[in-house]
Amino acid sequence: MEEVDLKKFLEKYKDTKVDFYRFPGNYGDSLIWHGTKILLNELNISENYVEIDSPKINDVLFIDGGGNFIDYYSDVRDFLTKNHDFYKGIVVLPHTIFGDEQINTLNNLSGDITVFCREKVSYNFVKQNFLKGKVCLWHDCAFYNTFPKPPYGVGILNVFRKDKESALDSIPNSSSDLSYNGYATKPLEELINYLKQYEEINTDRLHIAICATLLDKKVNLFPNSYYKNEAVFDYAMSHFPNVSFRNLPINNLNS
Repeated sequence: MEEVDLKKFLEKYKDTKVDFYRFPGNYGDSLIWHGTKILLNELNISENYVEIDSPKINDVLFIDGGGNFIDYYSDVRDFLTKNHDFYKGIVVLPHTIFGDEQINTLNNLSGDITVFCREKVSYNFVKQNFLKGKVCLWHDCAFYNTFPKPPYGVGILNVFRKDKESALDSIPNSSSDLSYNGYATKPLEELINYLKQYEEINTDRLHIAICATLLDKKVNLFPNSYYKNEAVFDYAMSHFPNVSFRNLPINNLNS
């Protein structure tokens, strides 16, 4: 299993310009984007943001990290399918990846391709099936964010999703899906200020859990509809003393 420090890998692009594809998203994607910007700024890598029909400006393309390159969504797949032979080099930043359509898309790309996976399940899947490029393991770019430790919070906040990634039959009482109200480049202050009011966070939103973990809150992360949450927890979060992965019946949170 090839764990590769993303910053060290990207040093080859230091002081250069790249095309950058960033898909629509929520507050979680904003946390990833802000962390990615910290990394790119440290390396003086300038990004030219492109859409599916944009002309190529630079020879190298970065694909923003996250959870978009799976069967549930088509943004990254559609972009790479349409632009499969545009670039001399493509770097997929740390992503969760599953599904045959994604593998077919990767195997149809031309150029020098490097795929970073943000957990071991995706890494093993891509490593076994991607025939043409390099596959690396590294943590989600949201972890490049750092936040001052806030004052001690009070009470418990439930943040559970209501979309196709939910694994729940019913949503706990008083749940607020904060991530849904964000977008891919939204400033983080509103989210941080909301989370820091509380002592404990229950959530199946991965990046609410990551943000709350970095804020030193007690965090209980619950499963989503596929392996993502548990896999990222196992690889990148289990060493934090303030976060736990829970498979308890969700109804217990209503009492």
